[in-house]
Parts: sequence; C-alpha cells; structure tokens
Amino acid sequence: MTDIATKPDSIIAVERWNTFWGARDLEGMKTVAADDFIQWHATVRKNLTKDEEFDMLVEALKVMQITFKNICLTPMNNDTVLQQCVADIAIEGAGTRNDVPFAMVFHTRGQKITKCEEYMDGMSLPPIEFTPQD
Repeated sequence: MTDIATKPDSIIAVERWNTFWGARDLEGMKTVAADDFIQWHATVRKNLTKDEEFDMLVEALKVMQITFKNICLTPMNNDTVLQQCVADIAIEGAGTRNDVPFAMVFHTRGQKITKCEEYMDGMSLPPIEFTPQD
C-alpha cells in the first residue's frame, strides 16, 4: 500500500469517495464531489449534475444495495483515475446480481471529483425506475 504522503490527490479523492459510498454516507460523498461535478451513467446514457445524481442516489438507496468489491485503482494522465471492480447488486422486488463488472473513470481537480463516468452492462440488471427521465 502506498503511503498517503506519496499518493496523488486523484487517488486520495477516489478512495475517500469509495469509503463514503461503502458507508452509504451521501453527505460525505458530496464533500468529495466538486460543485461542478457530473455523473455519466451507462444505464441511462446521460450526464447528471451533482444535484441530480444525489437526488437519484437518495431514491436508489431506498430499494437498492450495491457493494463494490475487488476495487483496483489505476492513476492515469490528467488527474484521472480508472477504477475497475465488480459489484453485488440487490434491487428490492427485482432480484440480485453478483459480480457485475464495473469500470469508472474519475476526473479530479485536487482532492475533488469533477466527473465520474460509470460503465457497466445495464442490460444485465432488472429494470430500475428511479433514474431521471428526459
């Protein structure tokens, strides 16, 4: 494990984000998300603003449990971090899927996340009805 004094700010930001997510601490996640934060979801194929993303997460966590595991963080150029992992996803009334592969590309500025691009096979999951609609 890399000593925190030598970790890039980008890795520190993503590790903090993941810690807050693991604790279901949305207020903590908001402190890591920059004011101009954007979330791109492969399942809905659109960008969500910070407010839209956190409003959606409040609703999602009422019926869904996602646990990310086997997380591998790879620092890239331009303060970007690639996260590869798998997730166990349980959606109330719709079932459970285990070991769903995920990739996230986090863009950072200092120790804040400015954008998260989330990639996964949304077709492998039951329909989810709490995402923003056009």
